[in-house]
Amino acid sequence: MKMTTKLRQLLADGLVVAPGCYDAFSARLAEIAGFDAVHLTGLGVEATQLGAPDLGLLSLTELSAHAARMTAAVDIPVLADIDTGFGGVLNVHRTIREMERAGVAGVHIEDQQQPKHCPVLAGRSVVSIDEALARITAACQARTDPDFVIVARTDADVISIREVIDRCNAYLEAGADMAMPITMEADGRPYADLSPDEQMNLLRLLAKEINGPVMGMGDGPPAGYTTADLAEAGFSFMMFAASPLAASANAIAQLMQHIKENGTDAGYRAANPGKYHSPLEIMRAMHLDRYAELEKDATTT
Repeated sequence: MKMTTKLRQLLADGLVVAPGCYDAFSARLAEIAGFDAVHLTGLGVEATQLGAPDLGLLSLTELSAHAARMTAAVDIPVLADIDTGFGGVLNVHRTIREMERAGVAGVHIEDQQQPKHCPVLAGRSVVSIDEALARITAACQARTDPDFVIVARTDADVISIREVIDRCNAYLEAGADMAMPITMEADGRPYADLSPDEQMNLLRLLAKEINGPVMGMGDGPPAGYTTADLAEAGFSFMMFAASPLAASANAIAQLMQHIKENGTDAGYRAANPGKYHSPLEIMRAMHLDRYAELEKDATTT
């Protein structure tokens, strides 16, 4: 089955939880953990591949090559972040074709002005709704696989929640398969300043007022809530966008500091036992048996 078709079937069955992965290694670990899909996080790719913040610095060719390595490593759908589509409508058209060739099952494209900014940073602004609709139209027209999923993201929370809802509905009417409302601001209030119940009420409002499938903005559920609550609210797709990256960063930083201070990694390894304690275990997780079988088949025929 095509990964695009598989993703659409998963979406039809209920909430898809797809952790934010930044490379083939993290995507494979998500698959081993039992997830049915993964999200290719723009923040994670820029951090790990460029050592840079999430400011849209990655090029299309860099992203598509990276995405191709991820899709080759797993047998589950990958939904990828393509920022604003890398330019005008012709660039958006090419971007969709390149991402299809990379094997991803879908993408999300946003309505930010260039240069784009991660939602946790100040300085976001959005293009006119007409320009945003042109991006969505170009993306939908470019796909050669009708099952390829187009998600329309809006950062219009910098204007108002009503603008977020109206834009999401306009993008869905233009052909997008799912809407992704960013709500780092809620009518002038930082999302982080809302109580967990207020956050959940906002999410319920979005799911109710948006006339189609809704994708979470990347945060986990509000404190005290779970993905089951998001499913009940009506969300179709969510990812813990930065959580795997943060876990990796903290673990690596702790290990590096331990080695620097002690001249050995023994104490860290003893305090942090885990399944992947040796190069062999890591390679086994990365399809060692599959590669060994391929080599055997090639040399015994």
